[in-house]
Amino acid sequence: MKRIVNFILGVLMLLQTSCEENLTLDIPSGEEKIVVEGHIEQGLPPFIILTRTVPVFTEVSAQALENAFLHNAQVIVSYRGQNYPLTEIASAALTDTQKEIISMQFGLPVALLQANTGFPFYVYTTDALKGEIGGSYGLRISHQGTVLTATTTIPSLNPLDSLWTMPHPDPEQDSLKILYYRYQDPDTLGNSVRYFTKRNSEPYYPGLFSSVFNDELINGGTIVFPLDRGEPRGQAEIDQDLYSYFGKGDTVTVRWAAIDLDHFRFWSTLEGEQNSNGSPIGSPNTTRSNIKGGLGIWGGYGVSYHRLIVK
Repeated sequence: MKRIVNFILGVLMLLQTSCEENLTLDIPSGEEKIVVEGHIEQGLPPFIILTRTVPVFTEVSAQALENAFLHNAQVIVSYRGQNYPLTEIASAALTDTQKEIISMQFGLPVALLQANTGFPFYVYTTDALKGEIGGSYGLRISHQGTVLTATTTIPSLNPLDSLWTMPHPDPEQDSLKILYYRYQDPDTLGNSVRYFTKRNSEPYYPGLFSSVFNDELINGGTIVFPLDRGEPRGQAEIDQDLYSYFGKGDTVTVRWAAIDLDHFRFWSTLEGEQNSNGSPIGSPNTTRSNIKGGLGIWGGYGVSYHRLIVK
C-alpha cells in the first residue's frame, strides 16, 4: 500500500511539473476612440476636453497624459442657427477666470492647472458664446476624418428649498455635522439634478458614490435627505470616520445643477460602473453616452448655488 501511495504521489508531482508553463497573453488594445467631456451652463462659455482611449496597461506618466489629449480638432458648438468655433488652449495660457470655471466644472484643483505643475492639460473653448437657460446646444467635432456629434440642453433652474445641519450620531464627534437638504420636485416627470459641494476654499467636488438624482420615484413630491460631502475621485482610500461630514465653522456651498435626461443617464451609469469596481457579482453595466461616434458626455447645467456656515 505504501508503494502504491508513493507511486500515485510521484505521478501527481510529475503531472504538476509537466503542466507548468509560462503563458504570455497578447491582449488586443482595441479600437482607439475619442472621449469627450464637455459642459456648458448659464452665463458661462463652453469648455470641452478631448482625449483618446488608451490601453488598460498603459504606464501612467506625464508623457502618457500628454499623448492622450486630442489636438488640432475642429470643434463647433451651434446655437440658434449660428456656429461658434472653439479654440484649443493649453493650461499655461488659461486666464485665472477660466481656471476657476474649469476647476468648478471638472472638479480639479486650480493649483493643478498652473504652468509649473508639469500636468499637461488642454481645453477647447470660446468667449463668443455664453449658455442660456432653456437653450439647446449642438456639438460637432471632426478630426482626421472622424466626426462626432451631440446635443444637450440647459434646463430651467430647479433650486433647493433649504439647507441645514444635524449632529453626528456619535456624541463624542460633536464637531462633525451632517448636511441635510429639502427639495420640492416640479410636477413634470424627468427632472434630474447633479450636485457638487465646496468646503471653504476647496474646489467643488461631486458626490463620490452618486452625484445625480432623478424624480422617477418622487415626481412632484418633497424630499428631505442627507447630502454627502463631495470628494475628489481617484483617492487611494476613504477616511470612513470623516466621510460625508462637515465640521463646525465650515463654509459649505452646494452647487445644485439641473441636467437633462441623457446627461443624468451618463453620470448614473458611469458612477454605477465605478462603484461596482469590476466586482464579479455586480450587475453588468454599460456607460450611456450621448456622443454619436465617440464616448463621453456633452452636458448642460442649469445651476443654482446654496451656502451656509456650519454653526
